[in-house]
This record gives sequence, structure tokens and C-alpha cells, in this order.
Amino acid sequence: MMNNQQVVNIERLQALETWLKSTGIKIRQVNGQRKYGGPPKEWDGPTPGPNCEVFISHIPRDTFENLLIPLFSAVGPLWEFRLMMNFSGHNRGFAYAKYASADVAKDAIMQLHGHELQPGVQISVCRSTEKKHLCITNLPTNTKPDRLLQVLRGLSEGVERLSLTAGPGIDGVSAQVCFSSHHNASMAKRMLAEAFQQQYNLRNRTRQNYAVLLKA
Repeated sequence: MMNNQQVVNIERLQALETWLKSTGIKIRQVNGQRKYGGPPKEWDGPTPGPNCEVFISHIPRDTFENLLIPLFSAVGPLWEFRLMMNFSGHNRGFAYAKYASADVAKDAIMQLHGHELQPGVQISVCRSTEKKHLCITNLPTNTKPDRLLQVLRGLSEGVERLSLTAGPGIDGVSAQVCFSSHHNASMAKRMLAEAFQQQYNLRNRTRQNYAVLLKA
């Protein structure tokens, strides 16, 4: 049985490239995602506040920004659109769209939840929880909070503060890290596991389920 992640749809990639050239829209690769805006150059609206972002899931893996950005822009101007990507060239099945106001985000949910992108495939659109914390578990017992904070700030943007927890039932030390935004927490989550193996020499601890988790 062929893995549906194995082959990228060349026609859809070509359609994306044609659309980017014809519209002049710029998207950039940032680790495990492709990002439009934040804001786009032509943006003249306010900076988005709380509850302005929606979470989009059940996206077909060979669907790209040339279909998604126009669809979500039809509700209202996008401050930012982020499509999560795999190294294979497929998307990971989910994305985030951010608008200028919570009211427009609410309209996007009402209009596009259950929208049929292709026959038999409906996307899910809901309010983004915008979690801003990471829980880092199985750190060495001699971990120092000041040193850990320094390491984190060297690896990721938007690190605000952290606290360490140790005691019965906890393997090693756990750190609760607070970020300035959900975006910064999400980006940090992707890179920290490998980085901490190097910074804290955790290669010999891989069987102890070392983990970096988003936490509400």
C-alpha cells in the first residue's frame, strides 16, 4: 500500500507557483511552516488582539496557499496565514489564519467551518486556543533556572519567564515556560527537543520519554 505522503502533486505545486507570480504574494518558510503576512506589506488595519486567530484542520495534504489564502481572505483581510508543512512538501493538515478583529475571526468560523474544499472533504474551522506555555519534562535534576532561561532565550523568541518543578512522581525536573504569544510557543516547541539534547547532553536519556509539550 502506497503512503499518501510519498508523492507530491506536481500540478498543484505548479498552480501554487503560478499564483504566487501572478499575485505578487510572498510566503516564506519558517522552520515547519510557511507564513504569509504578519502583517502583509499592504496592511493598514489595527494590530490583532485576543481571539483574532482561527485554527483550520482537515486540510487535504496537497492543498496549498493558492486555494486557502483567497478563501480566508474573502471573509476579511488577513493579518497572517500560516500553513504547517512537512519536509516531504505536503502540508500537515492544519493552518492558522489571523484577522484584525475577533468579530471577523468569528465570521470566518461561521462561514467556513464545514466548507467543502474538494468533493467529500470538509475543513474544520474553530477559534484558536492560542496557548502560550510549554512544559519541558525530564530535564536533569541539577538544572538551574537562570541558566535554562538563558538557553531558551538564545534558541527562541518571546520567552518571558519559567518555573521549575521537582519532587515525588516527577522524573528529573520539569519546566513551565511562558511565551509572549502562541506563535512563539509553537515555533519553540518544534526546535527545542533536538536543541536540548545538545545543550543538556540528554542523548543517554532518550528512553525516559524526554518531551516538550504545549500546555494550556
